[in-house]
Amino acid sequence: MVSVRLLQMLLAALLLSGCTFFFDVQDSVQPDPAPDSQQQRVVFAQIQRTMQSMKQAGNVEVSDVGPNEAQSGPEKWTACSRASFGNELRYFTFFLKGETVSNWRPAVINDKCETRSFSPFEHAR
Repeated sequence: MVSVRLLQMLLAALLLSGCTFFFDVQDSVQPDPAPDSQQQRVVFAQIQRTMQSMKQAGNVEVSDVGPNEAQSGPEKWTACSRASFGNELRYFTFFLKGETVSNWRPAVINDKCETRSFSPFEHAR
């Protein structure tokens, strides 16, 4: 009796532990396509508002939308912005999800913002 019960418990444990072996979690993740031109206009407007709220930011520009090079968040797409603060040029990374800026921060080296092409906001739309 004990051995049958032990076999049943082992079989149940084996079946339950094997569930994740056959199913890959990544298969259920929906792809995140690059924002289309309409979504980019909405995103660039959000970035422009954020940059305008920074005191002493002059000559503000925005980059094209590109992949999240730093992989520092779940977002697949980023846009960079740069502005002069006195004699210093500062870069910022904006993380995109569809037509929403989900987060932003000062850029880090892995974002590769310095390698992107920039244009004034008027030309980015």
